[in-house]
Amino acid sequence: MTPSSTRRLAVNGAMAALVLVLPLVFRTRPSIIGYLNIAMLYAIATQGLNLLMGFGGLVSLGHAAFMAIGGYTAAVLVMTYHVNMFLAVVAGVAGAGLFGLVIGFPSLRLSGFYLAVATMALGSSVADVIKRLAITGGDYGLINIPVLRLGGWELTSEASKYYFFVVILVVVFLVVRNFLNSRSGRAVRAVRDSEMTAAAMGVNVAAYKLITFIFAACIAGLSGALYAFTISYLHPMNFGLTFSIELLSMSIIGGLGTIIGPILGALFWVMLPVVIGGRMEFLSTVIFGLSIIGSVMFLPKGLSELVTRIQTRLKL
Repeated sequence: MTPSSTRRLAVNGAMAALVLVLPLVFRTRPSIIGYLNIAMLYAIATQGLNLLMGFGGLVSLGHAAFMAIGGYTAAVLVMTYHVNMFLAVVAGVAGAGLFGLVIGFPSLRLSGFYLAVATMALGSSVADVIKRLAITGGDYGLINIPVLRLGGWELTSEASKYYFFVVILVVVFLVVRNFLNSRSGRAVRAVRDSEMTAAAMGVNVAAYKLITFIFAACIAGLSGALYAFTISYLHPMNFGLTFSIELLSMSIIGGLGTIIGPILGALFWVMLPVVIGGRMEFLSTVIFGLSIIGSVMFLPKGLSELVTRIQTRLKL
């Protein structure tokens, strides 16, 4: 084992240990762990958006709609039809994937600005439809959604949710990474780089565009379903255009086209206001704006590029 690999193993081990002990460090401040839980849910959603935009080259300004469909589908099935929570989450993922198929069709003929407008319109319409349905609580939203449950074990504490979300985030991370390293993942990136070249190489461009949209939507749907059972409240306006742009901002700050970027971006987005404090909340907004500009101008791969530079400097 080389010195470099030894240092890398030591750093990775220290990071893993830190992740495991955080609930113990903040046991007297469970709200901090609660914020980390939300950050992990956002990281799951932005993994899908990053797959779509960073690796697939497909612009989307309606990603929050996938979370809304996943969340509302799962919550309604549990609250109204008393469906098993696990099956409800699966249904939420499937519902989001189906809507991803619907939104994916415009990508077969549209690109760039026009695709962004199309996804924005379709995504925004979801919140309007939800607001008009009685079964979803209408304009009042859904309240008193049951808490997460694993078999007979309710995840009532922030620490228990934290460990559960760490596992889910790691699983999603590994699934996305393995997909990108597979033949299908290479085909998706080939379509992003040049549709004509990919088609000449025998890649079914239309099929892989739809696959990317569906996969990204399913990941966001999973995030939305878990989000519903975490905060126990859903309102349609929480999943509008503003939230879609926030998810995009997390991806840009973290690093589009990088596998670790969504996690870094979501943590930065959620935890920065917590670190700064409520009285200086305006400062976090300024920092967010400067971070996006800085990422575009100086760090095209966002915070993940900064991490890579630090690793190179430390010879990790």
